[in-house]
Amino acid sequence: MLISGICGSLRNQSWNKLLLKIFLDKISQNSDFKTDIIDVSKFPLYNADIEAKGLPQSVLSAKEQMANSNLIIFASPSYNSSISGVMKNIVDWISRPPKVIEDKNTLVIGATPGMSGTLLGYTHLNHILLSLGMNVLNQPRLLVAKIDKQMEPNGKIISEELNKLFDNSVNQLIKKLNN
Repeated sequence: MLISGICGSLRNQSWNKLLLKIFLDKISQNSDFKTDIIDVSKFPLYNADIEAKGLPQSVLSAKEQMANSNLIIFASPSYNSSISGVMKNIVDWISRPPKVIEDKNTLVIGATPGMSGTLLGYTHLNHILLSLGMNVLNQPRLLVAKIDKQMEPNGKIISEELNKLFDNSVNQLIKKLNN
């Protein structure tokens, strides 16, 4: 089984990139599942004129990885109480033909230094992915508030609560995927 991750932030020191990387690493350490991260950093802004000339290679490569994945994990920051522009752009490109995401299992996770735990962005992204025909898992729910108080920028987890959340989320996901 292959689990692929996509991050909705392009920032090098993104909390969501760290969250995704740690989550995928813990999944592969605790199961036989293979994991990878899909590079979306070269996606141009969605433009139907670009699409009319053919999908960009970066989009084609990402869609091929998605087609081969059994589960896609979206790590999404919350910007202004919704998803980031980067995440919206990713979704706009991957929703275009050829359709590789319909009936694909997906999970949304997120982290923020704020108090919301990306809940509003999580809700918006789940709604969008459901409308595109993806099977959105509602558990585990790895939404982390005050991430900057629970993890160092190098990825070292300094909160026992976050360690437990990771462990519970990994175990719950592995159990769900093995059933």
